[in-house]
Amino acid sequence: MTTDLLDLDLLRTFVLAVDLNSFARAADQVARSQSAVSLQMQRLEEITGHQLFIKQGRGWQLTASGDLLLGYARQLLDINQQAVAALSATQIAGKVRLGIPADFAETGLPTVLARFAAVHPHMEIEVTIDRQAPLAQQLESGKLDVIISFGKTIPENAIPIGSLPVQWIGSSQHIAITRQDPLPLLLFEAPCLFRKIGLNALEKINRSWRPALTSGSLAGMWAAAQAGLGITIRTAMGLPTGCTVLNGTSGLPSLPDVEVFMLTYKKSPSKAVKRLIEILHETIAISIKQKA
Repeated sequence: MTTDLLDLDLLRTFVLAVDLNSFARAADQVARSQSAVSLQMQRLEEITGHQLFIKQGRGWQLTASGDLLLGYARQLLDINQQAVAALSATQIAGKVRLGIPADFAETGLPTVLARFAAVHPHMEIEVTIDRQAPLAQQLESGKLDVIISFGKTIPENAIPIGSLPVQWIGSSQHIAITRQDPLPLLLFEAPCLFRKIGLNALEKINRSWRPALTSGSLAGMWAAAQAGLGITIRTAMGLPTGCTVLNGTSGLPSLPDVEVFMLTYKKSPSKAVKRLIEILHETIAISIKQKA
């Protein structure tokens, strides 16, 4: 390594590129061109004296040195934010209101809360865990500052995080499914993106189905799946013990990916909300990469 100091802007772009698995998406987030981001990554390799990326098919993956740097980059960015907050003339106080689907309540939320509290110890964070439609309504009415949402496409005003495959999910124990019998489905109440995706896929192959359970709770849905009552349609995010992905079983049709993104109430959010968005982005992107 040379004697040059690591540039936080370069590290921030590096972390974004890894979390989004795309230089192009990282470029959108930092308001730069893709070629500019590529040059930034080349500069980071020059500073560290190590190759950080290696080509893999049409994409790339981190080298061992890149993976090592990633952990330190996250720590340095966090410490920078904590230092800025600690040295502020007036500590930021108040409340930020986050809406999050139950899928991420256990996989990402604890990390998000801990990291945010370290940076803004005087801020109160109010968390609402609910379905997508109610969260969107609360955001629109100004009752929430930022929400995480799913969609077939990414809205123009959204902050993209990543994409996840939609799966057929059921009990880890054997479920007797025949092509002749109607498929027993565990469904969310309408409107529901995953319900619509699954039913559309079944309609395309003329596969019959029946509602085995209808619920407004993800916990209730997982419990029914664990008990072997039927099959549900969801991503594997937050998949509980006792459930498994059933894709390809008994002629189940393939399902598309869904996009995961953030929406904010204000176009110019406060400093605290911006920091919450950064932490959410980094944390949820990691969870998505582990499940994609």
